[in-house]
Amino acid sequence: MGSFAPPAHFYQVQTSSYITSMDISSSGQTLVFGDGNSFVHQYADRENYMTNPYSLPVTTPDTTPPPNVIVNNDTPLSAIGMPYYSEPLLSAWTSGAVYDVGYPTPPIDDEILKGIKTIDFVGYAPNPGNIHRNQVPRRKKQTLKKDIPKFRSEQERELLSATAILDETSDLMHSGRRSSSVGDILLDPQGLVMPKHYHHVEIQYSKFGVDDFDFGYYNRTIYGGLETNIRNSYCNSLLQVLYFILPLRQIAKCHIGASCEKENCLLCELGFLFRMLEDSKGQNCQATNFLKAFSTIPQAAALGLFEPESPTRNVSYSMLMQNFVRFILEQLHQEANTPSNNPLILKTLTKSATSEEETTKEEKGSTQSMITTKALDESTRSSKSKAEIPSTMQQLFGLQTLTQSKCGSCNNEMSRITYPFVVDLLYPKKSSTTKKTIQGLPSVLLINSGASTSEEASIWRQNGPSSPKGRTDSPTQDNDSPSDNSSSSWLPERFGIRINGSELTIKALPQGKDVPTEFIGSPDTCAIYELSSTILQVQAEEEVSHLVAQIKITGLEEEEKAKSPWYVFNDFLVKRIRPEEITSFKGTWKTPAVIQYTRVDIDNLLDLSTVPSEIDYSLLFKKMSISENTSETLSYEILTKDEMPTPGTLIAIDSEFVALRQEETEIRSDGTKSLIRPSTLSLARLSVTRGEDGEKEGVPFIDDYIVTSEPVVDYLTEFSGIEAADLDPTRSKRTLVPLKVAYKKIRLLVDLGCVFIGHGLKKDFRIINILVPPEQIVDTVDIYHIRNRHRKISLRFLAWHLLDQEIQSEGHDSIVDAKTALVLYKKYLEYRDKGTFGQVLEGIYAAGHKSNWLKGPKDTPSSSSTVPSTPQIEQHTYFSPGWSL
Repeated sequence: MGSFAPPAHFYQVQTSSYITSMDISSSGQTLVFGDGNSFVHQYADRENYMTNPYSLPVTTPDTTPPPNVIVNNDTPLSAIGMPYYSEPLLSAWTSGAVYDVGYPTPPIDDEILKGIKTIDFVGYAPNPGNIHRNQVPRRKKQTLKKDIPKFRSEQERELLSATAILDETSDLMHSGRRSSSVGDILLDPQGLVMPKHYHHVEIQYSKFGVDDFDFGYYNRTIYGGLETNIRNSYCNSLLQVLYFILPLRQIAKCHIGASCEKENCLLCELGFLFRMLEDSKGQNCQATNFLKAFSTIPQAAALGLFEPESPTRNVSYSMLMQNFVRFILEQLHQEANTPSNNPLILKTLTKSATSEEETTKEEKGSTQSMITTKALDESTRSSKSKAEIPSTMQQLFGLQTLTQSKCGSCNNEMSRITYPFVVDLLYPKKSSTTKKTIQGLPSVLLINSGASTSEEASIWRQNGPSSPKGRTDSPTQDNDSPSDNSSSSWLPERFGIRINGSELTIKALPQGKDVPTEFIGSPDTCAIYELSSTILQVQAEEEVSHLVAQIKITGLEEEEKAKSPWYVFNDFLVKRIRPEEITSFKGTWKTPAVIQYTRVDIDNLLDLSTVPSEIDYSLLFKKMSISENTSETLSYEILTKDEMPTPGTLIAIDSEFVALRQEETEIRSDGTKSLIRPSTLSLARLSVTRGEDGEKEGVPFIDDYIVTSEPVVDYLTEFSGIEAADLDPTRSKRTLVPLKVAYKKIRLLVDLGCVFIGHGLKKDFRIINILVPPEQIVDTVDIYHIRNRHRKISLRFLAWHLLDQEIQSEGHDSIVDAKTALVLYKKYLEYRDKGTFGQVLEGIYAAGHKSNWLKGPKDTPSSSSTVPSTPQIEQHTYFSPGWSL
């Protein structure tokens, strides 16, 4: 059946004169006509129409008539002029609209052309045989259109071959130090065009894996970014926001110091992640362990909080982030809540708790107030009494609210006190049917502002800063300079809240001006909030949407001499940005998902000294295993309290891993292999031995096998020595522990200041997902390496050549590998003291080249007594960074 248009209605303006003018309201709901008798006739399509008396006039083009142009054969086309266009021209090619369609025809060699003979119209020449039949020479690799850095291995080869000219300009170009959006912002103050640092960033893989990717290209700051090659990495933006909420960071760090029996505790993993970000100093970090624990929670799966394997443009990361915010704060509340033993960190809570207790005594028989929690609605939890101290999460994020409801049949009135962690921004079409009275204001206010429809998103589009008045777009004004343009934004950078009984007053306050007297009062009823961070959903035309955090960093966390306190955290891309980027939403490429405000007097309201901060080291001194058949004969000797490590204590470490997912590769047309995604490895065994001189030197005190809840696709037994039964709690005879237990032991040893000795520790610590300060690492793979040689020597070859030991012949044993690394380090100290280490190292490389790095006869001596002196010894005094040789 065909579709029919609705019937048209015709209206006649009742006038005896003629029509002189006509206009329509910006809302589109009413229009007016003026006639020659000075009468105005108004029409509307509804009884209660809306108008905007302050709408801006429409800007029309100049009406200057074009000049008359006489066109002849000598008239240039530029004389005709160009019309006005509202859409991009076809000639305005974008990067995604240009495609390679094939190889161009290869040119014919000049030598062939010289000897060609033409018969009829066909040319003949002998084949020189320098190319294969029916093949064309391989074309040089096209330059990628995305602004990505070279791999570290490529940069190193250029440096060693002295082909790179490292002047100031080229250094900036190769290291990614150039500013990518200054010109865009100066020419586009309203933010209509997406700056480059908001585009989706991806990790590129070489044959050396992710370690070869130059993350420093994207981050010059002292703040660590988070990697994206992990499922559910959309959480990165919120994790960065939570990290810069200093009270929460302190609470999480104190939590990991205490004993926590929960295996997949998100508050523990958040504390571990915060410690890693603190030590990063701008180095890239991973949220692997946090996201792994998050993926094991059944409620998260039921709520649909997991990112799809292959995201599409239809995925709303804004809605996904809003649901994740509610879930994570509720989860942290449950894990931090210790009923009847919660620390009191909010000073204003003492008086209110006392008054509530007195009210409870007077109102006998009344319904007891409840504190309830919900995962997706209002995060509230019931309490045993009104005077019970809320959890630290409720004291920090909770908006104390009195909710009242009345039964329609029995008229029974019920009331309860709730602590919503997140406030949902209600758009005009929504309405509320429940009466809620605000009774207390949070220290940190989180607002879910995601727009689910285009109509809601248009509210942000039509409100925002206009072109700044009196601004000089000087090229010397870089993207670090402050701007006053934010004062005209619809999103307030500062506002006040005042509670007066059941009434709530909220008013935007200009920056840099005195606070009105109505917002000066008791902190229980008056509060001033400032914008601290925003999480945006960003989507370019040719890309899938992703999330970006904009965070204001002030106080001790701020970089020195920082002109702007605002930073963008686009996963592992971190960059300081201009303030007007925060408050402008004119462009269609971004919409806000979460907005965070912080009370200006938060430091005076909170007392974090009440949070227990003592560190529990008992985990290092006790045996713990979840295996049902653990052997009574341990492969290690547990530390005694007399052996408590101190700063500088030497320990040797080695770990083994299993594969949770195989690497993904593709074969190019020329037969070479390209790595699409490296394999996903998980810690399976961790061994730590004593390293100090004495009777127990080399005796292990940790030898834990780690159980995993994820399916293992390959135990890598040939390289790890791990078998399936070793990680099965019902069959294993090993000391089997959860990942968090093994990780916490390493975290304690790092915080105690131990110096870790091992071989290839960089990769081990990366997979373990812990960041160890460089001054606490002694890696024998770097010690026994000459910088201008590509070969890094294996532990097995070093043990055979220097120690006359054969290791790793039948699988790897992490205890043996740790002991061997320790002995090699002690050998290095001996060679260094004798001044013969350079000679020994040259001997190792000579023996390796002769035997093709396989075990063979030791014709090349490694002792300083038989190796002749060489003038190149002194060049090896820098092989172990951070250690004097």
